[in-house]
Amino acid sequence: MPPAPRHRRLALAAVLSAVLLGTGCTATVSGTPTADPAPAPTEGPGSDPVLWVDRVCGSLLTFTGPALAQPQFGDSPNLPGIKQKLTDYLNGIITGLQQSRSQLGQVGRSPVGGGDEAVARINDVLTKLETDITAAKAKVDSADPDDPQEFLATITDAETQLGKISAPDALADLSASPRLQKAAAKAANCQQLSAQNSSPPG
Repeated sequence: MPPAPRHRRLALAAVLSAVLLGTGCTATVSGTPTADPAPAPTEGPGSDPVLWVDRVCGSLLTFTGPALAQPQFGDSPNLPGIKQKLTDYLNGIITGLQQSRSQLGQVGRSPVGGGDEAVARINDVLTKLETDITAAKAKVDSADPDDPQEFLATITDAETQLGKISAPDALADLSASPRLQKAAAKAANCQQLSAQNSSPPG
């Protein structure tokens, strides 16, 4: 039974990683930053803008890490092996998204006005990503490795579905606040996200 073409096996993982890594910290946003009218809290988890933004960025690293860990198919010359690697890869990202949302819910109160609303929007993006990737994974799971033509068609369909996923740069909302934008420039996790975003997998 001949395996699917190598470029097709790799394309699904590459498409997904490219889409997911569109989410990261950025200093370029639309609109004009405005002065923050809310005073920073003097105590609690939201009192340090750098720490708070670092927690937000850290929550996203929980799923971008698995997304970067693209499966290697060199040791999987048969279709069942390819299917298992793709399934494991997507499962890892879905689990990462769930953990990201859990961590995001524990970042604490924002030290800057609008930060809490931005976190809510980021959570909405993660929720939609989880739904869309779960649907694509269902297609992969339905692929029949005993039928090479059907398998290739199903994987291609899943790839197409992943390519339609929209993952806007949710953290751009945070950069609309001058204080949080400056904090993100000092936060190690945000810098790691920026590096991932600027160097997508080839």
